Amino acid sequence: MIIVLGFLYLSSCCVTAFMGRNTVFGFTGHFFLSILITPLLDFLIQAIGRPNQDMRRKIEKIKE
Repeated sequence: MIIVLGFLYLSSCCVTAFMGRNTVFGFTGHFFLSILITPLLDFLIQAIGRPNQDMRRKIEKIKE
């Protein structure tokens, strides 16, 4: 049972890290952050965080 819970926790950490791949922290940063804190809190950090420079440039081009 504990192995299944550990697998689910690491899977949710991977999902939040994948969602944060275009932010300043990137995939690796959000993966380790979600391991240290919960993936739910990491998701909230992503919601208020800002995208990296490449994404900001793409967003600015779309707005023009």
